[in-house]
Amino acid sequence: MIAPGVARVALRTPTVPPATATNLMIVGHSRVALVEPATPFEDERKVLDEVLEGLAAEGRRVELLVITHHHPDHVGDVERLRQELGVPVHAHPLTAARLSWTVDHGLEDGDELDLGEGITLRAVHTPGHAPGHLVIQELSSGIAHAGDMVAGEGTILIDPDDDGDMAQYLASLRRLGELGTRALVPAHGPVLHDPRAVVDHYVRHRLAREAKVLAAIDAGAGDEAELL
Repeated sequence: MIAPGVARVALRTPTVPPATATNLMIVGHSRVALVEPATPFEDERKVLDEVLEGLAAEGRRVELLVITHHHPDHVGDVERLRQELGVPVHAHPLTAARLSWTVDHGLEDGDELDLGEGITLRAVHTPGHAPGHLVIQELSSGIAHAGDMVAGEGTILIDPDDDGDMAQYLASLRRLGELGTRALVPAHGPVLHDPRAVVDHYVRHRLAREAKVLAAIDAGAGDEAELL
């Protein structure tokens, strides 16, 4: 448990090395949301099912599923859980448009999901890594699932062939740093307990990379191989 009503379970997924797992965030007391149910692997699904059985034994009921974006290592268990639990899926409309199955409810920037007992999730639209990317912020604890905005291990790919956009990503990073969160649960790796420092590091790192590219162009690099 990270805070009252907020817990993390890392489950193995086919993600990009060195990461090996995707973090599921379990939010709520009596009424529970699962943020990022991602594993496609049967052995890991059994682990999750045991966790859910434990919740049920405590009188805690899963009521909804939330996903940050459409990439396969973030959605691998969504459809199974929707059918088995009979609960709706929430995601940004731009994410829904990239999935082969139906998203039940669109989440726009600023939309909130009230789980009662002081637990509220707020959707923060943070495009760049993916057009419909959301950070899911739990307001009372100050903890947010950051999806693929930052990583506890590995790095974040901004792929223009997959609608990634570096300018949007940098703007979204700055917005993430201004949310006032107490901790970030990245999609991959351990919880990050100094969000502002993490975000500032990411922005500096990306801008330093950009400066190197521009310097290479100014020095006469004529093609992609020379730039690399």
